[in-house]
Amino acid sequence: MPAKSIPVQIQNNQQLNFLVLSEVIRLIETANGLDQLLNMGCDAELIDQLRNRSARDLLSLSDRSSGFTVNFHPKELLTHLNGIDRQRRDDEMCEYFVIHGASRQLLCKLFKRTADEVRRMREMLVGRGSVGRTCLPKSLKVRDQIHHAWHSIIKDSPEQSLRFWLYELHQQFPNYSIETLYSTLKEFEDGDHSLIIEHENSDPVK
Repeated sequence: MPAKSIPVQIQNNQQLNFLVLSEVIRLIETANGLDQLLNMGCDAELIDQLRNRSARDLLSLSDRSSGFTVNFHPKELLTHLNGIDRQRRDDEMCEYFVIHGASRQLLCKLFKRTADEVRRMREMLVGRGSVGRTCLPKSLKVRDQIHHAWHSIIKDSPEQSLRFWLYELHQQFPNYSIETLYSTLKEFEDGDHSLIIEHENSDPVK
């Protein structure tokens, strides 16, 4: 089981020593920070000395100090790193949808982006091209293939999100825009394809 907190000794690093001292002084200047230092046993005379010393003295003290011990929390760092990875995957998926023709409304729904954010992404990735009415594939056979592929994707990955399903569908029909595929799926909203409507209203971000 990972340790909750790990102490790390910082030695012979004037810059980090100065940063730590600066943070201690910042705490001294706040009521809560001062109480925290006193309750932890910090000497009141030292506090007064640090508070009234010049920046030059603090730099000299940083150079003379052997070092400080800082604690870091592995679980917290790992949580933040995983969050960074999730955000990166989310951004990459959103860019994919923009590049491959998803509408602004769909992008806002799937990726919790504002209309202005979507507009800026589209201008950056694909330019200012006008967006007209989305047409369905002319071939009824192709439309049937899209519907059958959609149901197979949902059946194979029922726990996934709407955007995952749409991404997988586009992998199978890359010659059509995501918006075209999405419109094709919604052509029978009141029939057997009501599943897509249900997930529009409760789609988790994954």
